[in-house]
Amino acid sequence: MPGMISLRMAVAVALQDAGEATRAVELAHGLRERTPDGWDLDVTFLSHGSRFEPMIRRAGFGITHCAPRLEGRSIAHDLQWDPPEIVGSAALARELVEGERKALEALRPDVVLHGFWPFGNIAARLLGIRTMCFLPIPLDPASVAGGLLRDLPDVVPVLPRLPRPVRETIVRMVPAGVKTGLGAFTQRRLSEAIAACGWPGEPPRTIFEMLRADLTLVNDLPEFYADCVVPGHMAITGPLFAPGAPGDGPAALDPALRAVLTAGDDVPVIFCTMGSSGTKDAFLEAVRAVAGTAGDPWNAVILASPSVCPIEEARAQVAERPGVVITDAFVPAPTVNALADLVVGHGGQGTVQTALAAGTPIIGVAMQVEQQINLDHVAARGAGIRIPARRWRAPVIREAVKTVLGTPSYRRRAGDLAASIRSGDGKGAAAERMWRHLRATFGPPR
Repeated sequence: MPGMISLRMAVAVALQDAGEATRAVELAHGLRERTPDGWDLDVTFLSHGSRFEPMIRRAGFGITHCAPRLEGRSIAHDLQWDPPEIVGSAALARELVEGERKALEALRPDVVLHGFWPFGNIAARLLGIRTMCFLPIPLDPASVAGGLLRDLPDVVPVLPRLPRPVRETIVRMVPAGVKTGLGAFTQRRLSEAIAACGWPGEPPRTIFEMLRADLTLVNDLPEFYADCVVPGHMAITGPLFAPGAPGDGPAALDPALRAVLTAGDDVPVIFCTMGSSGTKDAFLEAVRAVAGTAGDPWNAVILASPSVCPIEEARAQVAERPGVVITDAFVPAPTVNALADLVVGHGGQGTVQTALAAGTPIIGVAMQVEQQINLDHVAARGAGIRIPARRWRAPVIREAVKTVLGTPSYRRRAGDLAASIRSGDGKGAAAERMWRHLRATFGPPR
């Protein structure tokens, strides 16, 4: 249409991860719904293969496939995770960057929106394309040095074995440069791949540099960062997760699932899930904790995501008894969380925010630093417990379960956070902030 400003956007995210995929779709929805008069927005997702592609197409967005073609089972599987390295080899990292660069050369977008997916960021910057980013936490040296990191990362050897108060004291005493230089933030393999892709000058070495964008949105509660330094190129816009679909209430649940979730007020219910990015070992420990004993006084719904653990292996850990349902099928997470009294899982943002939005406390383990920070925010407000990875064992988890179910304040504090989430509009705030940036960057001069 004459006089219209056309804007082409490519979205490069970890489409193997349910949380990141759904957040990306919600952001794209928000941008489309709030497109200013006189603008025409075209959005295309990049994909190396994902079971979430049908969701993207149903939302009305295009998909461009890039090399290498991956199985799409999970991030850990596809990237051959080797913490703290997010990718198993420099060769695979280079393939991912080159594949996305080739796709972007063909698409020729004006801007790339990416999540915790440095391959898309680097590919765009190699081509001189503008970038916007969305992250669960403000991953920036200024934030890490200025209050974001309250505890030693689990991946740091030996020191995480110290008592928590001692670890927190150490973190406060550590110089800023040491905090930001922790091995948890350095990505040697990806840095090697970036250099091989022709990066001009010294290639980025840390995840901070590899995710640096013109604008970064942090999809989390602003109150979590009241005393944390947040750089000017970042904006904390509020929680963002996929809402329940119309008709997803209790009546729509599978009858066996509904019976377990609605057995009565005197029977607590635990929802056990590792989303799509947990590890099998961590998941099986959780299953043993919540369903491995026949006489437990609670019901349990266990979601065995195919990307995490085959359902047969999970069933082998369960003591057969009424009140326990294990499934590998899709369940409407908002509905199940609302009916549960406790969530046991990992610290992924989608898992944590969906639980808190329902006012349900959470017991979790962190797979990486970001998840540790998510869980520490919850624990600091009395709405849950983070168990360090080295202590994530069934007996420890069971004790935490008994503590939370037996202490009403956990539920009250989770309810307080639910009220905070309801009071905001993370999707709308994110879209408005992005459009403000896009209009300033690509709009006609004032």
